[in-house]
Amino acid sequence: MKKTYILAVSGGVDSVVLLDKLAKVRPPNVVYIVAHFDHGIRKDSRNDAAFVGDLAKKYGLDFETERAELGEHASESVARDTRYDFLYRLLRKYKAEALITAHHQDDVLETMIANMLRGTGPKGLVGFTRPQIIRPFLNSTKAELLEYAKKHDLIWHEDSTNEDERYLRNYVRRNILSKFDQSARDALLAHRSEIERVYLEIDALTKKVLVQLMHKQCLQRSSFVVLPYNVQREVVATWLRLNGILVDKKIVERAVIAIKTAQIHKHIDLQSGSYLIITPKGAQLEEKIKTEVAN
Repeated sequence: MKKTYILAVSGGVDSVVLLDKLAKVRPPNVVYIVAHFDHGIRKDSRNDAAFVGDLAKKYGLDFETERAELGEHASESVARDTRYDFLYRLLRKYKAEALITAHHQDDVLETMIANMLRGTGPKGLVGFTRPQIIRPFLNSTKAELLEYAKKHDLIWHEDSTNEDERYLRNYVRRNILSKFDQSARDALLAHRSEIERVYLEIDALTKKVLVQLMHKQCLQRSSFVVLPYNVQREVVATWLRLNGILVDKKIVERAVIAIKTAQIHKHIDLQSGSYLIITPKGAQLEEKIKTEVAN
């Protein structure tokens, strides 16, 4: 029985190495679909799509691509979410087993540091928790992938936005992570492993508390307000994430305070396109989702 996987290929060195390695050892019962998402952020991004399409043809693989017109001022979070929306649609279209991405050890460390600066809590320090994704390079460094690419004479496209320090991840890569020696990297990775173990336990307990607080899709305010503040923050963060809201420290704290104190008919802006609205029956998140907090 054949199994299908979606390969996320941007055209950068990491994903080109991923494509080369997997294509060369592909079992006969495995089907790879090469997927490329063009954010429409750079003027020359169409060249990347054409380049990846040619690579897919070279390896004899099917190719899927889609372009958005996000513009040069698109945020990291918007770019990431639109790309994953495309990839998960392909996952459903082909009834694929999983997505496969080229995230590597440097990505893990960059994500940890960036999320520390954003104040996203333990989940942000763990990172890489999206479902149905295989990441075979998480124990490989960027340097190792570059070495493989050069050894095998691979060609890739450099994304010029990777040099733009207006994006937090680029700033972290160039100004913080580049200063780490191996011992510092190892210490941070060990810290992540410990946090991951603790976070998984906390996350499971938080979801149980959230279920107990819910009644007919309503988070009951009377039960919520008696929880310790740190528990309230974790419950709200989990609630928002489960409903598609990207969270950071400020958004979570704004929502917690609103749930406890906001007056009826009050609108609280959580995120672009998402509002917490206090109604006589509770609070609702409009636009992207609709949830309620009972009074």
